[in-house]
Amino acid sequence: MKLKEFQRELIKNKLDGAVLFFKDPNFFYFAQQEVDNSILFIPSRRKSTIFISKLDDIKSSMKKIVYKDPYKNLKEFLKSQKVKKVGINESKVSIAQKRKLSRFVKTKDVEKIILGLRKTKTKEEIEKIKKACSLTEKVLKKIIKNFYFKTEKEVKDFIKIEAIKLDCELSFEPIVASGKNASTPHYSGNQRIKKGFLVIDMGLKYKGYCADITRTIYFGNPREEELDIYNTLLKIQKKVVSYIKTGFDIKELEKTVRNELKKDEKYFIHNLGHGLGIEVHEQPAVNAKSKEKLEEGTVITIEPGIYSSYGIRIEDDVLVTSKGHRLLTKFPKELIIIPKV
Repeated sequence: MKLKEFQRELIKNKLDGAVLFFKDPNFFYFAQQEVDNSILFIPSRRKSTIFISKLDDIKSSMKKIVYKDPYKNLKEFLKSQKVKKVGINESKVSIAQKRKLSRFVKTKDVEKIILGLRKTKTKEEIEKIKKACSLTEKVLKKIIKNFYFKTEKEVKDFIKIEAIKLDCELSFEPIVASGKNASTPHYSGNQRIKKGFLVIDMGLKYKGYCADITRTIYFGNPREEELDIYNTLLKIQKKVVSYIKTGFDIKELEKTVRNELKKDEKYFIHNLGHGLGIEVHEQPAVNAKSKEKLEEGTVITIEPGIYSSYGIRIEDDVLVTSKGHRLLTKFPKELIIIPKV
C-alpha cells in the first residue's frame, strides 16, 4: 500500500486529493479493508479520512466521519479543507456518483497512476500473496490425495468449502474441466469427469490478496503421445520461467513459448499471463504486444496452454526479484496420473 507515493503523484498532478468509493478495488488497496457504503478521501498531504455509515466500523488510523448524508458530509468536509480538484477512478465511478461530485469539486481520472503504483508490491503485499499461494496449494493437495470426485462440480464445491474453512475468499470462480471440456480455457460447466486431461485452475484470496494456480492431471491411463505433449509444454513453461528477471522484455516471454511450440503454436489461444495482487488480473499484461520490461517486486503468472481436442495448462505465480525470480507456487508440475477405477 503506497499511500505516500500516491500523495506525491497527487501533488505532481496539481490535485488536492482523491475520492474513492467502497466498490473500487483501489479503496481496499489504500484502506486495507472493505467497508460497505463508504467513501475514502486521500488528501495530497495529511492523514486520510473515511466516511462511513453509523452501521459500520473500521479498525484504522484514518480519520473517521460518520455520515448522515454521504455527499453532503463530503461536500462540507472538502469545503472546509479548501479542496477544489480531486482525483477519481473513472472506471469504478458511476455516472450518478461523478455528477454529484462534480457539483462541488473538479475531477480528474487517476486510475493509471494507482494501477502503476500497484504493479510492484511491497514486502507486506508479497507475504500475503505467498500465504495465498500456500493455502491454495494446501487445498489442491487435498484434491489430489483423495480424488473421490465424480463430477467437475464436486471438485469446485470442495474448493469453495475448503476456502471457507481456511477463512479465505476465492480469487475467482474455479475452473475444473475434464476431457474435451478442457479445450475451452474458461470452461464453466459442471459435467461428469471424463477420461483424459483434467485442468484445475484455482486461487484463494488471503487478506485481500490473490493466488492463481493451474495444474493439469490425467484421469485414466495416458497414451505415450499424450505424455509427450504434456512434457513438451512443461519443458517450455519451465524454460520461460527461468528467463524471468528485472529488466527482461515482457513480450519475449510469450514469443519464446510460441516459438518453442512450433506447429502447435496455433493451439495456444490466450496471453501468457498477467499481474497478480488484490485483483487476479492486474498490470502488467504478460503478452507478445507488451512494451514493458519486468520490474523488481512485480508478481506475474506464467500459464502456457495447448487447446485442441484436449486441454493442458500449467500456471505458476512468480515474483520478480533483484537477482532473478522466485516461484511463489511450488506444487509439483510433473503429470499426476489418477487411474480410472
